Amino acid sequence: MSNEKMDMAKVLAVLAQPREKAAPLEQVERLQLEIAYITKKRAVETRPVRVVMPKDILKPMPLVYVPHYEMGEDSVELRDYLAQGWAVACPDAFSDSYNGALTDDDLVFNNAALYALRHRPEFDMKRIVLAGGSAGAYMTLMLNGLQLGLCASVANGPVPNLYFNFYYYWQKAVALNQKALAELPGGLEEKDPASGGTPDVIRHFAALPIPFIAGLAGLFLPNLNNFPDKEDYHRWEELSPIGLCDCFSSPIIMNHSTSDVLVPVDQLTRKFTYKMPGESLPPDFNMLLPQEFPGRLGRALDELLPAEDTRVERITVPAEDHDSDMIYDSTRRFNINIYDDGPPEGYGTHSARLDTGRRRDIPYLKEMLERTASQTCQLTPAMLKRLLLRYQGRSIPLPPHEGVDDTVYGSLAVYRQEIVEELSNWIADHGMEACEAVLGQVMKEKGESSLEKIFHKICSEMRVQQ
Repeated sequence: MSNEKMDMAKVLAVLAQPREKAAPLEQVERLQLEIAYITKKRAVETRPVRVVMPKDILKPMPLVYVPHYEMGEDSVELRDYLAQGWAVACPDAFSDSYNGALTDDDLVFNNAALYALRHRPEFDMKRIVLAGGSAGAYMTLMLNGLQLGLCASVANGPVPNLYFNFYYYWQKAVALNQKALAELPGGLEEKDPASGGTPDVIRHFAALPIPFIAGLAGLFLPNLNNFPDKEDYHRWEELSPIGLCDCFSSPIIMNHSTSDVLVPVDQLTRKFTYKMPGESLPPDFNMLLPQEFPGRLGRALDELLPAEDTRVERITVPAEDHDSDMIYDSTRRFNINIYDDGPPEGYGTHSARLDTGRRRDIPYLKEMLERTASQTCQLTPAMLKRLLLRYQGRSIPLPPHEGVDDTVYGSLAVYRQEIVEELSNWIADHGMEACEAVLGQVMKEKGESSLEKIFHKICSEMRVQQ
């Protein structure tokens, strides 16, 4: 399909093709974990996490956590991970409603899941990696900005800037779709005789300029309710990876396509953006990130990451199907691969093509796991400051609760215990002197004199627990 102009009817026809059923997994063990967390309504809820791991593998073993979305046992990636001797964990019984809670309850749950998995004896806490796509890639980056001690991460098609993507760009896309729907001959009431007089939903869907945003908007736009003051730019930053990127402590490889119509590539880098969309979209449909947005909201991710530690590369997508290993520079903590598959097209999703082949992350993850978090994880001043603020109960992404249940994730008590453990583990690998040097950089900032006292309080708790 790469050599001809695609349209929505062809895309739907390809997607409707039955997939070849994968053989049942053999020689594996399964765990079902119930993860408790405190919701924004101060209720204790549980959600399941499913773990699949190879049998007869020396424990503790490496773990790949797939955040937000469920990874089925027919997934090729899951089988790749198992073949390496790695366990794989992901949320189980996924509900579409979790997409609408991406910035609140789902964010807390995924942090809670990671916290629980770190404490399982089956897994090596220094060899835990994340691998997520789309909203799961958003969650991957958020976990990187909130958790110290991860080994490495892979984020495919991430959403770095919620303000631009959901509040600004998707609103424009929804308006474009609604205008086209209103102009459709026959309107919404036209029936399809071939289906017994039921509404011709497929025809309406295929006629929209950006049909997949029409299908997804209702699932994700409830996240806007988590921003009661739409002009609270600080909150938008706190709940977007661009606001946490100076806290990223472990290596990350990000992969994105120039044709992504769901998450415009400008959010990652402006270097390889097509200034105009493809032929299937109106030529004046602007998908560029406005530079006049306040603070970090008007910056691309690569503009905020340390230049000396960041590699950004344009990769031409071959004309035909071609599986390949992800490209990376192991001397850089941040690798951003921009796959050039043409301009955005309305019929696309994260790519306008269905034949780009698989991009294997095994070599990258294997190298990072061999190094372990003892070598890969750096404590940045911004991360240390964020941990100390969370210890005080001053976190927007992970709001603390008191008087609900101090044994459940989401309580201030558990957050404090988590921070003591993470800093203790990092100090065990790098030494107290290195941690105090990072604290010295934090203390150069004005207005945060209380953080030094918090740091010494945490150190006292470390000594008590040793």
